[in-house]
Amino acid sequence: MTVTLIVAIQTWIGLSTDTKPSAPPVGSTFYETDSGATHVYDGSAWQQKLSIGGYRAIKTLVFTGAAGLGAVGAVPLFTVTGEVLISVIVPFCTVNLGEAAPGATLALGVVGATTLLIAATIVLDIDANEFWVDTTPDANGVAVPAALKDIVITDNIIGTAAVADVNAGAIRFTVYWVPVSADGNVVAA
Repeated sequence: MTVTLIVAIQTWIGLSTDTKPSAPPVGSTFYETDSGATHVYDGSAWQQKLSIGGYRAIKTLVFTGAAGLGAVGAVPLFTVTGEVLISVIVPFCTVNLGEAAPGATLALGVVGATTLLIAATIVLDIDANEFWVDTTPDANGVAVPAALKDIVITDNIIGTAAVADVNAGAIRFTVYWVPVSADGNVVAA
């Protein structure tokens, strides 16, 4: 990159899913309100500005039993780019989960390691106002277990529905993360 004098910059605010402006003045910034990430335009592309603090990504998944929304198989939650350190992930049930047939389970992990974070849990055990941090969800408050914090990953974060579709309910997933590689990023899928 050639050294460039910054004479006029512009500052934008938007969501991580918004298209960033093309060819703004060098040094312009874009702050993502949903992730906390700031990007700086270097004259040819937007580069994520690394800071000591972590970032946050949130996704509330409403289960319907449709593909990607609770049908048996993968349930996309977060898209991961590069290498990231997951400081902590906190799943909180906001609406009781339901099942299409008895015995439905839900696990939390990454592509290739579907139970890395939480083993398969009986869906009907995950109720509103409970933290789903292990196979026995807890109300009120709970110490976050080691499996949900300080995890380095490179693959997308997914839920995995098994036995039967998860066809009702909602869980809010909050992830605090830090990039490890220059391209490290986590966004809601």
